Order: sequence, then C-alpha cells, then structure tokens
Amino acid sequence: MKKLSTQQKIVFAMGILGVLIGIYGKFNSWEHAMYFPFFYSGSAMMWIAFLPQRKSCCSLFKRKAVQKS
Repeated sequence: MKKLSTQQKIVFAMGILGVLIGIYGKFNSWEHAMYFPFFYSGSAMMWIAFLPQRKSCCSLFKRKAVQKS
C-alpha cells in the first residue's frame, strides 16, 4: 500500500466510520433509508482516498500536438 497524505488518511478514516455506522444500523434494525446512505458513502470514501492526486495525473484523454512531416 502506498503512503497516504494527511488529507487521504482523513477521507479514509471518515469512510471507515461511515461503513461502521452503516453496519451498526443494519444490525440494530434501522430502516434501510437510515443506514444505507452511511454505508454507501463510507465505502465510496474509502476507495476515493486511493485515487491518484491531481498533480500526478497523466491526462490520458488530453489531445497531443499533431506532428508535421
């Protein structure tokens, strides 16, 4: 696992907390509309923390200059 920045660690910790709240709500018979948003947003935050940073992006879809012959 790569070394995470402080901001990525915070987002990852928020994701874990959201997933834990969702699991807690599931097993304590909360309504689906009460626990699912916590679980879903928490799991999304956990993988968002591992996305590449903007300054290290390689821009795959950026147009390259046309070479003249």
